[in-house]
Amino acid sequence: MVASDDNLDELPMVKSSFSRTLSAAQLYEMYVVSAESLIEMTSIRPFEELLAEGMLVEFDDMKWNAMFVSHQWAGVGHPDPHMEQFKVLQQALKNVLSGKTAIHANINIELYVGQRHAMTAEDFMEKPLYIWYDYFSCPQAACELAHRQMAILSIPAYVERCRYFTVLCPHVRHVTKDTLLSRKSWASRGWCRLERVCKELSVHDEACDTIEIQSGQQQALAANFDWVKEPVGEGFFTLEKDRMRIAPVLKAMLRNKISSYLGKKDYHNYRLMLNLQNRHFTGLPIKPDYDFVPGFQSEARDPAEHLMAQFMHQNCFTGILDRNEKGWTPLCYAALVGDPLLVYSLLQEKADPNDAIAEPEPLCQFAARTSALHMCAFLKRNESLRILIASGADANHADGYGANALHWAAVADNAEGIQILYDAGLGCHVPNMLGYSPFAMACAGGGVEAIQELMAYASREELAEGLHAALLHGGASAKVVSLLVAAGVDVNHQLTKPLLSPLGVLFACLGLRHRWSQSRLSTYAYHYSGATPLMACLLTSSFESAAVLIQAGARLDLVNYRKKTAADLAGELHSTPNFLADALRGDVDASKTCKLLVKEFSISSRLSL
Repeated sequence: MVASDDNLDELPMVKSSFSRTLSAAQLYEMYVVSAESLIEMTSIRPFEELLAEGMLVEFDDMKWNAMFVSHQWAGVGHPDPHMEQFKVLQQALKNVLSGKTAIHANINIELYVGQRHAMTAEDFMEKPLYIWYDYFSCPQAACELAHRQMAILSIPAYVERCRYFTVLCPHVRHVTKDTLLSRKSWASRGWCRLERVCKELSVHDEACDTIEIQSGQQQALAANFDWVKEPVGEGFFTLEKDRMRIAPVLKAMLRNKISSYLGKKDYHNYRLMLNLQNRHFTGLPIKPDYDFVPGFQSEARDPAEHLMAQFMHQNCFTGILDRNEKGWTPLCYAALVGDPLLVYSLLQEKADPNDAIAEPEPLCQFAARTSALHMCAFLKRNESLRILIASGADANHADGYGANALHWAAVADNAEGIQILYDAGLGCHVPNMLGYSPFAMACAGGGVEAIQELMAYASREELAEGLHAALLHGGASAKVVSLLVAAGVDVNHQLTKPLLSPLGVLFACLGLRHRWSQSRLSTYAYHYSGATPLMACLLTSSFESAAVLIQAGARLDLVNYRKKTAADLAGELHSTPNFLADALRGDVDASKTCKLLVKEFSISSRLSL
């Protein structure tokens, strides 16, 4: 859908009916269709046809709510030639708006934040619902090239204006490339990452829920912190010049967000965003700005002295040992920046290398007592990691989750950081509060490089634990599972947790609650005892991984504590793709489909095909 135009810098802002100030520039009108009209569509027609028929209307913020649909195209020149994704969207909207299904929090949100109120039809009745979908909301005709590009560059503004951000990610195959599209492949795309981060950079306080749709029957409220691990610039762009094109758009949004926090005197969030600019700009040809607080002057000739003075001024600190109400010191914020010269300079001025925050920080999912060392390990600030260790930082310090720096490096797929910490004497088998070793955390985070780095130290029990951790926490992919299978993991290991362990207690309580109040996590907890990895795949919608396990010889006849086989669970959950449900029943053709998936994703010749 992306087209080129070299004169966009001179284009004016569009005049629109809405009055809110946006963090991003809107260059073209925001066109939407009503949810009712979308549900009745029998084909996906382009912008020009729907506009001519009067189905497209310019969005009115005062009267309606909007849903932005983010998806990966399943064809070339057309987003969904066979309407496989679109029919899932239609069915999901129909089910939710009719009250047939409710949208519960996904497993990770409930596991770390707690149960949230499920979104029901009543929540969507606040205002009429209208849908933004790229193919019919942006001009498509060849003669409308400039307008199409204006609409594309307005996507960040469109996201800001939406009440709901929806990730449409059912398991379908790309029509021409014959590759499987999924939540994982969606998250790998640079444009999809930009759309996601635009929601987080909005300058408005209004709630914007993220909804993932994997099937007509299964929708979930999703977490919002993935952008920290998956910056836009590290995503894949079909056209490399798009990376250059979006850079100033992202920078402008981030600058507006930082200025907004500063204007509200929300100094903590101002400092977070100010010092995370480098993370946002990873892989992009832009540099951070450090000119938000006026009046900085320095006659220092020493680069280190100048850098530290600028940092202290822009962060509104007066002393190296300052600590705000959330327990953050200058060194903690400097760890976010990751500049080794800055970290070294602060340490030279007697900053404490063991500085840690006092309260949890939801933006990055830091626990209370997360240290500057942990932050550097997580954000891959490896030169600063070395400096902190050399300055006496306690590598064994545990945060509120019981995690040390090695756990943080592992979950972030920081293989270099893992080696640095291992060389510093940090053990590879120390469990965190959930009983997970760093290897299990690498699996939970889905980081192939970290898994490979730690695999040499993993016992057979840790391999099995890592596979289940990957499935529970969303780190499972066909690549990760293939890697574990190649390493000799027991694909039929039946999960058990000691009743008095943290997860054992949690799952026992959730399993009991499941009888009267169900959620995705409670469903997992209800069935987890005795569950095989294949069953866990179905409970967590890790369908690519299920295909790998079937091809690797996972038994279909095993039952869990509830006397359910994998096929039984697939029948109860109503979200399993047809080819996988058929394979679980022993269908030969469906098994061939699984074999093709394994060939597509396998990263080791040791995996039997």
